[in-house]
Amino acid sequence: MHTSSPRAACRGGLIGKLLVFLVLLLAVAALAWAFFLPQIVTTALHKRTQFDVTVSELTANPFTSRVVIRGLVLRNPSSFPISDFVHVREFRAELNLPSLFSDRLVIEDAAINIEKLALVKNAAGERNIQLFQERLLGGSTTEDKPATDEPRSEKSREFLIRHLELRFDQLVIADAGNSAPRVLNLNLNHTYENVDNPTALAAPIAAQLVQRSGLLNRLLEKIMPGEKESAQ
Repeated sequence: MHTSSPRAACRGGLIGKLLVFLVLLLAVAALAWAFFLPQIVTTALHKRTQFDVTVSELTANPFTSRVVIRGLVLRNPSSFPISDFVHVREFRAELNLPSLFSDRLVIEDAAINIEKLALVKNAAGERNIQLFQERLLGGSTTEDKPATDEPRSEKSREFLIRHLELRFDQLVIADAGNSAPRVLNLNLNHTYENVDNPTALAAPIAAQLVQRSGLLNRLLEKIMPGEKESAQ
């Protein structure tokens, strides 16, 4: 039990990074939808990442920078054992518009209601989280990227979320080598202030994982990167 807690904290930290990535992505993408046809944006996302994206409802005001997205579903490519990746019931945000043109994106207020997040590993050893981020941000999943790409990538992620309300219901763990996905009902509700680091989101998530069985931690170990990589 004692040895599983640090591991769960590391996994929670990685999930925290993904949640920050989702908040920033949805906020910027929603404004893009306000200027372009939604079909153009979803088609572009699919072409770049090979992940399908559908949205039930979108409201975005480019003048006030307020956005609302409902019924967003992100699906894995066919190479993964299950199609589920992210199901977002609702996402609301108010952006600081001038910050869109600076090195630091500022979101004044945000709320994200996640019905389901699936961490999936396919038979080739690819993880859906890493694959989506690499394809979206880098346009490539190859591991031989120039080392000079790393500083630019880190700098582009600077952000501040002044107020964030998170609801996170269900975490699914799936591996092509296992017979059936494992489902964890987190039922997490948490409010954050002045988030400028992904690890700030990790504590309540890690606390939930620590309470779960060692079996879940072993499943996460198979799906997610190693402890040292996750802790960084």
